[in-house]
Amino acid sequence: MAVRRLAHEPIARITTVKEFWGLPLKITPAVLVPRPETETVVEEALAILDRTAARSRALRIADLGVGSGAILIALLTELPNACAIGTDRDPTALALAHENAQRMGVATRAAFVACDFGAALAPGCDLVVTNPPYICTDEIAGLEPDVREFDPRGALDGGPDGLVAYRAIAVDAQRILAPGKYLIAEIGKGQGDAVAALFAAAGFGGMRIVPDLAGASRAVVAIRRP
Repeated sequence: MAVRRLAHEPIARITTVKEFWGLPLKITPAVLVPRPETETVVEEALAILDRTAARSRALRIADLGVGSGAILIALLTELPNACAIGTDRDPTALALAHENAQRMGVATRAAFVACDFGAALAPGCDLVVTNPPYICTDEIAGLEPDVREFDPRGALDGGPDGLVAYRAIAVDAQRILAPGKYLIAEIGKGQGDAVAALFAAAGFGGMRIVPDLAGASRAVVAIRRP
């Protein structure tokens, strides 16, 4: 184990477990290691639902690019009457997300579909959450080796400007979200204004950029206009 860590392999990959939102999630090479800053998406979603007294409602949630299932599972543990659907291009990631949902006791309220973001989903969602690839292609070589060498390239590479996934998500979320419902997307450093502009161009309103606990811009919140 020490030899593997000295070669920059993340501890979560060596132990195959990573805590997220207090939940011990299984990790494989197919998915990103969940980061603490991603909990900002969960926190903001729950805060919105609390403001609208919606925690106990039968909500329909979509997690676009579900990976290990971290965001989806965290939300289902907090929302006892909600159901959720997670999408991913990689069937091995979907299998892991399903396994994690089973281990955390929420699998009966979760479904998983292989597709690009929201391409295969029907309208009527109450909440869309996502942590898409957002690293600019030419910046990947400069990432820490813990990330560059061990996280799946497809979960990192956001294209030449880092925004390719957000363009697809904006279109899909506009279609699958019910009017007046929320889209919450994790973002990378300095991407807040650009992602908010993409969402606005797709017809969203009420844009807010939410910081994480370190004060860095971490998520964009948008409302689907009627």
